[in-house]
Amino acid sequence: MEEVKIIERKNLEHISDYADIFVKESHHHHRIVEIDGVVRWEEKPMKTAMVEEKGLNAVVMDMINLGMNKNSEEWRALYRNMGYSLSGYWEVFYWEVNNPIAENYS
Repeated sequence: MEEVKIIERKNLEHISDYADIFVKESHHHHRIVEIDGVVRWEEKPMKTAMVEEKGLNAVVMDMINLGMNKNSEEWRALYRNMGYSLSGYWEVFYWEVNNPIAENYS
């Protein structure tokens, strides 16, 4: 069984990629955990099951059709609730290659 360790944000703020996340996303209090050496958002299993049932691509297309983009809180919350790793989250939402409007998020 995997060991889940709760991580305080203040213990990660010195890591440059994570600092981007914590500075811009200080408004929510989603817990951060470490599982098997990977730092990630705490998964909400019910949300993950709903996404798996429909498929992530279909959920994302629904969000796009509703006028959302990667700077929408709903889109970001989806990834947090799926237990995305913080490094993967940074790549999806903060890396300009994947989110050319990342600098517009506030």
